[in-house]
Amino acid sequence: MAVFEYKALTKQGKHVKGLQEGDSERQIRQILRDKGLTPLSLAEIEKKSSRTKGAQKGFFVPKLSVAELSLFTRELFTLLDASTPLKEALKALSTQSESKQVARFITSLHTHVSEGYSLANAMALAPVTIPRDIIATIQAGEESGHLDKVLSRLADSIEQQDNLNKKMKTALIYPMLMVVVAVAIVFFLMIYVVPKVVSVFDNMQQTLPPLTQGLLSLSAFVQAQWPLMLVVVILMWLGGIWVMKRPKWRFAVHTFLLRIPGLKRFLIYSATARWSRTFGVLVLSGVAIKDALKISAEVMTMDPMKKGVLDMVEEVREGKPVYHAMQTAGFFPPLLLNLVKTGEGKGQLDAMLIKGAEHYETAVESTATALVSILEPVLIIIMGGVVLTIVMAIMMPLFEMNQMIS
Repeated sequence: MAVFEYKALTKQGKHVKGLQEGDSERQIRQILRDKGLTPLSLAEIEKKSSRTKGAQKGFFVPKLSVAELSLFTRELFTLLDASTPLKEALKALSTQSESKQVARFITSLHTHVSEGYSLANAMALAPVTIPRDIIATIQAGEESGHLDKVLSRLADSIEQQDNLNKKMKTALIYPMLMVVVAVAIVFFLMIYVVPKVVSVFDNMQQTLPPLTQGLLSLSAFVQAQWPLMLVVVILMWLGGIWVMKRPKWRFAVHTFLLRIPGLKRFLIYSATARWSRTFGVLVLSGVAIKDALKISAEVMTMDPMKKGVLDMVEEVREGKPVYHAMQTAGFFPPLLLNLVKTGEGKGQLDAMLIKGAEHYETAVESTATALVSILEPVLIIIMGGVVLTIVMAIMMPLFEMNQMIS
């Protein structure tokens, strides 16, 4: 069956739109008429997703947010836990979603599941990009016959990731806002305020202080060259994107970031928390250790750490324990190493990984708070220093004039 997006009129003359499955436009029109609707237009949307089947998704394929995935997973688990069949659960979720993109995604899942695909395969064929670890976890749940329990654990994992992301964004809002406001204030002073105030000294027959002369020269440069400065900033931004898309350069940048003392701990804790939870959920869901390691490497945002996890796959394949492979990688914190060693010895690797994830998620929050608490006064001091320099450059000639008059 194909999926059609329709626009129709109700008996009261109101315009409505939605999604409907059917074999042809004729069938869809009849279904709409049976519902008391007058069809105005139909557009098949399943063709869009069919272009991605069996192939890698391109650059312009949309991606569901963590919050959207979290909500979908939790709602699907709730319906399955209430003994609702999978097809009916997907059908119900597709009709109640407020987001058009999510509705298309769930409708695509319902269509493929109705055609005989598993839920994991349906997600791989969906018209949006879904992370590999989520697909692998769902596949393990289907193969073990415990999809509802796996969805529950997966929902908890995604919700925790979503909560951590929100806390991180909230912590960074104030410093970023300060930087934007500071830059805007300085540009406003240099372009509009400084030239008007310092123009008073143009007819004076005295030499201006070096600081004032430098400020005037800088102000004149900013006024004359601000379009060029804007172009340079845009080119630097695009250049940064280009560099980060080149594996060799991206690896070098990430290696440099992991050597910065204050930032190193935060990046390692953040990556460790994400990896531990993903790896733990995969193992708990029944995914083989080697496959779970390979899949969990995808959540590593820092390339050197991702390479370290992929190297762990080879060591585990050779028969070495996960604890030993983590030691060889060289970047995992000691507490997590001890938890994994204990977990492997007691046969509770998944539980210890999730326990470690919870610990480092809390550590990431506290580390982020500490970094922001240090960053805020530094930004205030820098901004105050810049404004003080501008004020001093303006006031120094006035002090000299007062001395000459007195």
